[in-house]
Amino acid sequence: MKIAIIGAGLAGLSFALTLEKHGHSADIFEKQKEIGFDIKLAQLMTPILHGPVDNMIQFLSENHDIHLKPTTNIQKIHVHSPNESAFAEGKLGFVNMRGNHKEAYEKQLAEQLVSSRIYCNHHVTYQEISKEYSHVVLASGEPLDTEQIQPFKVEFTSTFAGATVKGNFIRNEVHTWFDTELAPKGLVYFLPHSETQASLVLVYPQYDEKMVQNKERLWTEAVNRASKTLNQTLTIEENFSIRDYVVGKCDYPRIGNTFFAGNCFGAIKPFLGFGQTGSILSGIYAAQDICGLGDYEKLCKPLYKDYQDSLALRKTVESLNNDQFDLVTKALRVKAIESIVTGRHKKTLKILSQFLKPFTK
Repeated sequence: MKIAIIGAGLAGLSFALTLEKHGHSADIFEKQKEIGFDIKLAQLMTPILHGPVDNMIQFLSENHDIHLKPTTNIQKIHVHSPNESAFAEGKLGFVNMRGNHKEAYEKQLAEQLVSSRIYCNHHVTYQEISKEYSHVVLASGEPLDTEQIQPFKVEFTSTFAGATVKGNFIRNEVHTWFDTELAPKGLVYFLPHSETQASLVLVYPQYDEKMVQNKERLWTEAVNRASKTLNQTLTIEENFSIRDYVVGKCDYPRIGNTFFAGNCFGAIKPFLGFGQTGSILSGIYAAQDICGLGDYEKLCKPLYKDYQDSLALRKTVESLNNDQFDLVTKALRVKAIESIVTGRHKKTLKILSQFLKPFTK
């Protein structure tokens, strides 16, 4: 077999690592000059989004021999609405770095490769390499690449404004803000990298152009709100901005000997917009198929189910107004409710949707 991977992100690199563990290798083509995208930011990996696995880092290490070192473990997640605050405590997952950070998960995965070769600064198209290789994995992170081959259903596109901020932080505590005036149909989140650095991110869907035009005003308010909540003045170190970030999924995980993984497959969870778990698992599952260890379409069914449950949860959250957000936040202060929300269930996302339904009335 001669195997090509388009994209050296989480999906493509997880695919290559799994191949190597079963005696194969691949050529990996990455259009960026180096591993990792242009910006530096923290992301969240929590069992609230990928239950019933309590510890995804341990799961990947013990079940797939893929080893990742997160930046920190999360012990507390704070939820803030316009007039209320609550928090959940426990083993709630991990914060890790992405992009051009030296400890980004992409770089960690690339360092574990042995025989596969990465060609950075190499922009190739599916049409250019499909005849040269027996198998092609499309993992570029660009849904437009998928659309050249098969349908890709776009649910929505998002706008991001964010920055690395400096201050004095509790590195095991994450903060989220839900407020329609602050982030219309979206949220603001704060993920510490260390005791002195964190990522502060505003993200919301682009349902109309006016929402995009308001980004600078919303971002200024987000920084002010976070500073007030954390009781300190946040210093901006490095800003970033993203527009037209696509969330959606393809119709078919595999067509012939072409596999779709990561964002080209539909790994981003619509609820909060994180896609690390789905990207890594889609890469692993595609490699298992090629190595005769499973059927990619069957292995991907739980990922598709998680996607649909996450989308349903997002639509429910988008329907809430600020008074309803306050009611939800107050409810989270009840320990019995907190334990349901943070419990390890196979249907965690669906349970969250059912929990929120009464508040939408």
